Amino acid sequence: MQKTNIRLLDTIPNETIILEKNSSLVLVGLIESGWEGQRHLVIDAQAKDAHCECVFFILGRNNSSFSAKIEAIHRAPFTSIKARVRAALTDSASSDIEGIWKVEHKATGADTYFSHHTLLLSDKASVKTAPYLEIRTDEVKAGHAASVGKVDEDALFYLLSRGLSERDARTLLVEGFFEKELSTIADEKIVNSIRSSIISFLSNAKNEK
Repeated sequence: MQKTNIRLLDTIPNETIILEKNSSLVLVGLIESGWEGQRHLVIDAQAKDAHCECVFFILGRNNSSFSAKIEAIHRAPFTSIKARVRAALTDSASSDIEGIWKVEHKATGADTYFSHHTLLLSDKASVKTAPYLEIRTDEVKAGHAASVGKVDEDALFYLLSRGLSERDARTLLVEGFFEKELSTIADEKIVNSIRSSIISFLSNAKNEK
């Protein structure tokens, strides 16, 4: 039985991670401080049955910038690399995430996925997203997804009609945006820490309609 190692991060690192045979790694990122330039994270599955899952939560405020290239490389059979990025940006914060997912010739049975979803909580916040798949073999499972939006006005109207204040309703909807990914993390202590940070972020955010 594979032992899963969980690594908690506060940024998207400039790093190459080599996945060895039968390894299982989970990267959880609670990212609240931006950086200059572009970070480049490479996840390289070089051996059979290597697995990595990345779940990154970006909370951007002021004029913070979050720019990164996340690159996944499948080189061996039955490897799995999945990354899911969720961001909420307010003030003049910006995010630019590029996902490059590669499945090489020998990586039959690979399972690969990249997603990047962003909520813009200010008219001045901005985001760029660029998912890219390069598949060089058959019999693989691959996919990507991306979305950019604001708080759902219909859902907001419903909550207001149920007696919630606008601030509480918006906070509830943004918390729900992150909850799908939080529910995939097995470590309850990490989940509670991230939830606390999200609540703190929202309490200070100047949400705009």
